[in-house]
Amino acid sequence: MLTQRKKTRTRLFQALDAGLFGASWCLAYGLRAWFPWWSLPGLEPFRQYLALAPLVMVLGPTTLALREFYARPRLASRLSLVGAAVSGCALTVLGVILVLFLLRAQCARSVVIMTGGFAAALVCVRAELVCRADARRLAQDPHRHRALWVGAPEALARLREQLPADESELLQPVAEFDPRGADESAFAALLHRHAAGVVIVDLSGLPPGAAGPVLAACAREGVETLVRAAFFQTPVFRPEIDRFAGEPALYYRTQAASPGQLLAKRVIDYVGAAVLLVALLPLAGLIAAAIRLTSPGPVIFRQRRCGRNGRPFPMLKFRSMVGDAEQRRDELAALNEMKGPVFKVTHDPRVTPVGGFLRRHALDEMPQLWNVLRGEMSLVGPRPLPVEEVHRFENDAHRRRLSVLPGLTCLWQVRGRNEIDDFNDWVRMDLEYIDNWSLGRDLRILLETIPAVLLGRGGR
Repeated sequence: MLTQRKKTRTRLFQALDAGLFGASWCLAYGLRAWFPWWSLPGLEPFRQYLALAPLVMVLGPTTLALREFYARPRLASRLSLVGAAVSGCALTVLGVILVLFLLRAQCARSVVIMTGGFAAALVCVRAELVCRADARRLAQDPHRHRALWVGAPEALARLREQLPADESELLQPVAEFDPRGADESAFAALLHRHAAGVVIVDLSGLPPGAAGPVLAACAREGVETLVRAAFFQTPVFRPEIDRFAGEPALYYRTQAASPGQLLAKRVIDYVGAAVLLVALLPLAGLIAAAIRLTSPGPVIFRQRRCGRNGRPFPMLKFRSMVGDAEQRRDELAALNEMKGPVFKVTHDPRVTPVGGFLRRHALDEMPQLWNVLRGEMSLVGPRPLPVEEVHRFENDAHRRRLSVLPGLTCLWQVRGRNEIDDFNDWVRMDLEYIDNWSLGRDLRILLETIPAVLLGRGGR
């Protein structure tokens, strides 16, 4: 209930701020064009600037949202609001200038800069007026939600302590009700006596079905009800409300990214892999010729690796070892330098001279761009392990690294690669990536991969 109203308020304020950015754009043009004592070159026609107004109106609220301008509490400090507004408008100015440069559009930079200044002032005034209106409204009881709290007394006490200030200030507690052993008529009488506008139910500590009569009374009388269920959750296993077979259901997932962010990641994967495959085609031809001329056997090596959720797929690599390398692996088991189920040897006698160079600079991984295009891998993600190594996991918690698509590069790749000799450290970095994923983090890892590959840092 409170979250939905907050989202509605945010959308309203974003629409208002979009209008303020559009007004600032027109005001800046008028000031630049008609201010009497400015002896500056003439401007392009106003219709050209009017065509660019939607860009400013969309970019402005977006940058304010990125600066968490709309996420601050209703009665946040003025300084924090002004800081977020100014930094957001500054980012808007930079974004508009960048777009104009890419589009080769003619536009006076003074108009763009003045737009940022005017918009910051107008947005701050709007926020100040809203803060004052909220303060006056919340000071009056009729504008707060008369809340009737239902649950075990000790659970309700903990809930009120955990309640953020911006949610607590919206509620006017009127009574508490413990449904254990009470009948529906007692609750209904309490509901009528206090004219409650919302019922808050905390299921923690209540036996199954105890809240049933309360919910039935609220449904019958049309009283808004907020149920705080005692769902199982951990910092990485988060419940969400979804629908299944036409009814509400709990959906648990470990990935914190939204579906839109994951879609953007896949688009970047497909576009990036396609571009890199075309750009690196001449280099791939040279590598293939070098492998063919220096050692017998196929150019491409295929190995079954575990993909998302452990599903096997054929991962591709340029062959960097002798043709019978897989058959000779058991002979080298005693030389394994990695603690855990993974097999790694620094000076592997099976590696060919050309293969050593390819492995040191990770060029043998180039064919995996095709795996990315096939949807089996991502540009960034935990490195896929051979199926037999995954089957040797002693700790099932390590399988959480399989909850996302494996990647061409990862934190392990840029933080030392084969210099890490403990599989637990490897998994720790993979889980750190999964739990803190963002598109910006993917971009940083891709950029850090370039010097790691060129310098052969940590490669064997």
